[in-house]
Amino acid sequence: MPENKKVDWAEGKWKEHLIEARKYLWREDSVEMFAKWLPLKQGMRMVDVGCGLGYNGWTYAKYFLSGGSYFGIDISEKLIKEALENSHNWSNGEKVDFQVGNVYDLPYENNFADITICQTLLMHLEHPEKALTEMKRVTKLGGLIVCVEPDNLSSSLRVGYSSLPEISIEERLLLHKVKLTVCEGKKKLGYGDSAIGIKIPKLMQDVGLEGIEMRNNDICHLIQYPYETEKQKQNLEMIKKQNEKTEKADYSNTKKMFLAGGGTEYMFRKYKKIVLNYSSKMKKIIKEQLESDSFFSCYGGSNFFIIRGKKS
Repeated sequence: MPENKKVDWAEGKWKEHLIEARKYLWREDSVEMFAKWLPLKQGMRMVDVGCGLGYNGWTYAKYFLSGGSYFGIDISEKLIKEALENSHNWSNGEKVDFQVGNVYDLPYENNFADITICQTLLMHLEHPEKALTEMKRVTKLGGLIVCVEPDNLSSSLRVGYSSLPEISIEERLLLHKVKLTVCEGKKKLGYGDSAIGIKIPKLMQDVGLEGIEMRNNDICHLIQYPYETEKQKQNLEMIKKQNEKTEKADYSNTKKMFLAGGGTEYMFRKYKKIVLNYSSKMKKIIKEQLESDSFFSCYGGSNFFIIRGKKS
């Protein structure tokens, strides 16, 4: 449940992102592999913390829900209401419960769940270790705590290959420095940690979990003609929508985090100038490449992890 109060995941572009980003987030055969690796078994009781629209419920239902139960909790009353309505599409009459609540004070008794799971939740929290401690509390002895979280910082620093003109090394280094500084500022402001994914195994160990292991999402970010897969088509459509936007980008929150992380006004002005100049030049080029089916982009593998620990 995000602590950055500026983001309401039940509204507008944030809700659209919540849905679109999850359509092709995992390959179906990967989901099956992860379900066996955890392992999930029919008849389990799952608690989904920061459940949003119930994503973990419908993703894994066929692996645990027969004779079992699912409990979703989120801070957003709007998301909980819609998640409950949508659950009829995947619950097959099994027990499903949604309620509004706080990750730091889960409304379940000790040793309640066989598996307690969260996805893209800890990255938004000021105190992820407190959330993990609470997830551990409501999990049975021998039960699983599962965190599905990204390392968005590493993802933002990687160098891809595309049909678009490249910026200079000096400009790229400045962009990377700004991203690193923003990440630090984000943590200092209590907005969360963009690099949380690679830190969770240690956090799990610190709260007393055992048998800690992690796996990586095997999705690769590739867009190339003839754009055959559904994921490529979705990504292409998102690029098209972004390129057609006419409203000016709001840099106020980025600036706030940058300055909190130790950046200077001067460096931020340089950064903003690079971004605005490049974006302005790219709009026409992207439009032409999309129309001629010549756009391609490859950013390699994902930095999105599924980490499990056991309460002993």
